[in-house]
Amino acid sequence: MTTLNNTKLDSSKESFKQAFWLGIKNGLVGPAPVLVAGMLGFGAMSHGVGLSPFFSAFLSISVFALPGQVVFVEMVSVGASASAIAFAVAITSARFLTMTLTLFPQIPKELKEPPRLVTVHLVAMSAWTYCMQEFPKLKPELRYGYFVGIGTICWLLCVPATLIGYWLSDTVPVWVTYALLFVNPLFFLMSFTEVPLRRNQLAILCGGLSGIYFFQKYPSNALLFSGVGIGSCVYLIDLCIRKSLRSKA
Repeated sequence: MTTLNNTKLDSSKESFKQAFWLGIKNGLVGPAPVLVAGMLGFGAMSHGVGLSPFFSAFLSISVFALPGQVVFVEMVSVGASASAIAFAVAITSARFLTMTLTLFPQIPKELKEPPRLVTVHLVAMSAWTYCMQEFPKLKPELRYGYFVGIGTICWLLCVPATLIGYWLSDTVPVWVTYALLFVNPLFFLMSFTEVPLRRNQLAILCGGLSGIYFFQKYPSNALLFSGVGIGSCVYLIDLCIRKSLRSKA
């Protein structure tokens, strides 16, 4: 991956510009293809429930959160009220609060930079994961431009990807289009398997395997039982065991 760590920068403006284009370049080979795959599936899903292609594209660029978009389309297809849809989409997007709170403190405040309140919209699951992995390798003054570059290219590509998925939905098997929706969360999940902590890996493994069982028994609450329940329990048990072993040593 290209880096600017050893580049001599003349000004904060030039620093932001170079980091921005670096973010776009790395975004095209990193998180952007993952997001595009998910948006292709979303476009096909929107076609299946009868939404117009341009409204589907508007959802992608305005919501810019694949799980929230999927919830929106599913609730529209069953005739849910506007208030219920808004509440459900807001709940699914609550994870962006924690993403923002962990990402932006790593970026030093500069005098000349785009408004941060606007660029918060560029926070996406794939871009956040990539930035969290790459920020330690970058100088602090390069991180904001790098994030904006990655977020911008992902945001711009979501519209053509949604439209392509919409128009190709009749020529591609249904199982393929819906499988594309899981590329983005799988990318997010697999990125956490690289962490050195054993309890994180065990939590992911046990939570994922238990989800198969809970989906058969309790399909409406399978994610809650397997993720929050089993995954959290395994994490805490392993944490207690490791603390006990350290205290005995």
